[in-house]
Amino acid sequence: MNLIRNKLITTSLAVGASVISFGVLSQPASAVNVTFVKEGGNPPDGWTNLNWTLEGRAGKEPGDWEFATKEDDGNPIEQLEWEWQNQEEVPWTLEWDGNTVSFNIQDQTISYYQATPPATSFDGFYLWTRTTTSDGKVAPGTKMFLEVDAVNGIDIDPVSSSAIAPEPDGQNITKNYFSSDTQISTLSGIATMSWSDGAPNPNLAAARSLVGLKIEGFSTSSTPVPEPLTLLGSATALGFGALFKRQYSKQHKSG
Repeated sequence: MNLIRNKLITTSLAVGASVISFGVLSQPASAVNVTFVKEGGNPPDGWTNLNWTLEGRAGKEPGDWEFATKEDDGNPIEQLEWEWQNQEEVPWTLEWDGNTVSFNIQDQTISYYQATPPATSFDGFYLWTRTTTSDGKVAPGTKMFLEVDAVNGIDIDPVSSSAIAPEPDGQNITKNYFSSDTQISTLSGIATMSWSDGAPNPNLAAARSLVGLKIEGFSTSSTPVPEPLTLLGSATALGFGALFKRQYSKQHKSG
């Protein structure tokens, strides 16, 4: 009886390992899909705001911040200065570890820590841009552009938001919501401020939030969905466990 039981255990473990190994070996290369959800308005139903905002703006050179981390709609927590150049693509990275959001440009990093955030999972966000025409500060045609081109270090089809200042006494705001099929630890992309030749440099003109951008993070659901291979491995383990239990019960009775 012990010989039969041991043989059954060995066979079950070997087959289970083969199935799981096959799943790992056949798993495709990592990919991340980011999907446009909606434009403007409040977050989609069921989304939880993670209570942090990264805000960028034209600022005022020198001595005034161009980027800051904040509580949602709150005051700056940490801030940095940046000298915007016309049409320059500025690479940036945002990181989230469940408690701290960090934002990096070149060798400058700012962050915001929460001991108990509303949620720790991060799989949704919005990209927000604004341009407001203002005499002597922001000319029509001035543009703010914000793009995400990588998630967790993996290139994606870029998603973005852009706003172009309209004719005098006008404002343009674009707010695009996106969701990711993968939990997010980092977002990477570029930000660009541009203006027509001869138009005011919004940064030097102290335009501040008349030209700006924002990124906010969200949890789109409270319970992460397991990967298909995880479900396969769990089902396989449960199936072999049940098989062994039935076979062991039969052998025990016959013994």
